[in-house]
Amino acid sequence: MTQAEFLLERVAGLADELKLANLVPQIAACRNLLRTTNGIDVAVFGRFKAGKSSFLNHLVGRPVLPIGVVPLTAVITRLRAGPVERAQVRFLNGTIQTISLDDIRHYVAEIENPDNTKHVASVEVELPALEPLAPLEFVDTPGLGSAFTHNTEAALRWLPNVGAALVAVSADAPLSERDLALLEELRRHTPKIVLLLTKADLLTEPQRAEVMHFVTAQLCGKWDGGLPAFFYSIKAELAGLKRALLAGLLEPLRHHRDEASGEILRHKLASLRDQTLNYLRVALAAATAMESARKALDVRLEEERRHFEQSREELRVLTQEWSAKALDDSLKQLQPALRVLQSNVTEALPVELRRAANQRLPVLIEVWREWLQVFLGRALSELSHSERAMFCEPVQKAGAHLTRSLRAFHDRLAAHAREALEVTLTPREFTLEVREPTAPPVDVNYAFDAAFSMVGWLIPLTLFRRPVERVLLRKARYEVEKNLSRLAAEWRDRVAVAIEELCVQAERSAREELAVLARMLAQTNSDVPRLREQIAELEAIPLGARPRVN
Repeated sequence: MTQAEFLLERVAGLADELKLANLVPQIAACRNLLRTTNGIDVAVFGRFKAGKSSFLNHLVGRPVLPIGVVPLTAVITRLRAGPVERAQVRFLNGTIQTISLDDIRHYVAEIENPDNTKHVASVEVELPALEPLAPLEFVDTPGLGSAFTHNTEAALRWLPNVGAALVAVSADAPLSERDLALLEELRRHTPKIVLLLTKADLLTEPQRAEVMHFVTAQLCGKWDGGLPAFFYSIKAELAGLKRALLAGLLEPLRHHRDEASGEILRHKLASLRDQTLNYLRVALAAATAMESARKALDVRLEEERRHFEQSREELRVLTQEWSAKALDDSLKQLQPALRVLQSNVTEALPVELRRAANQRLPVLIEVWREWLQVFLGRALSELSHSERAMFCEPVQKAGAHLTRSLRAFHDRLAAHAREALEVTLTPREFTLEVREPTAPPVDVNYAFDAAFSMVGWLIPLTLFRRPVERVLLRKARYEVEKNLSRLAAEWRDRVAVAIEELCVQAERSAREELAVLARMLAQTNSDVPRLREQIAELEAIPLGARPRVN
């Protein structure tokens, strides 16, 4: 067993003993990295439309990944060298399907695979064009900050697995607060981070120099030594930027992949060890603290438990308000769309009815019904997709509110621990899994009085055609409004379920935080030798050349 393996297993054992569930994804990522024998992942992160997929397509020399105005779904796409062009879809149930490269978009584009309804785990692509960069493997992550929250969550959940990281930022809008937050989070998982300033062709050379100066100053101001940054463009006249990236990053990474892989693993293990040591030191401080300090912290934790129970009830009320307000807000924002649809019906329906000019009333009604079914089915399905971000906005707001509440909760616990035990809790990142609801089915519902339809066979339509058409048009406009309201109500019901699930996750996270601190506080003087031994053992395991241990 290598020292790295030994350290990982010790950390895993302590995480299990102390029930530190937040360390589980990082432990799994380290185990995967230990099993990797050759390749090294280069993951590309970035906000939606930052140019990630365009960069990877340009790197391989052909449009393999879909690009455009449609964001990718929550699917990781991996590109590696291979003797022949091949793509495989790995599904969540473990099955694998070989597809053509032209069919990739059917599995990774949101419009083709909304909400990942096809249950795709990842798409893996092999290309001869990547042979010069082998064994580097490139990972295209879902775009951050698109209209679809599940994309952002999928990318953030994948962070513990990152090898080297390329963070794509459009050169004409460099480094927002969210970009800096992503870079900060990445620093927990890898030492190999590079900023990729895409769309450099939008800037003149003096402007690029100005942007690079600005970016460098920001990075150096936030982190000692800053981070490497490269401009990039897919335009032929700026091909030198691609050569600079290859020479300055990818070629050295490929040639020194063993050293880079070892550095990345050591970085991940060091982060894991530091977090575990922090918990152990809190436990040791609790075990050696005076009884008065322990009781003071216990009192504080009990106050937090009571406060949590009270806030939980308040949260239930707030959840109901969010859900109820979702319907009113969506109906208000859909008014322009309603007017457009009613206008389209007013314009198109008379043309359709003229095709049944010489028919009896029941035939005319059936023509009206069939046409309206198709029209509303198509129009409302398109509206449901195009307005998805609006329908799901309450879920996103709820997720942001709950995350802020959890951070404030952790900060209060950290302050209590610092006051009572004079130890500092490691800051925690809370990433609630926001599962946006699936789009409801469009179900057009209307009916005429049965007796009216029966009598219609006896009515000569030539005498009453204009009044009948006015009735049908008025009813069609009503059906548009009614079915649009039904669609909004269906979305509201699904949003309510998603918000409720977020609340359950937030409650579970808060309870876990309290439980961890309670277990630390439960340590007694008799546990001191064991805790000191565990701390000393973790501190003594080196993360250097990874010699073998007996």
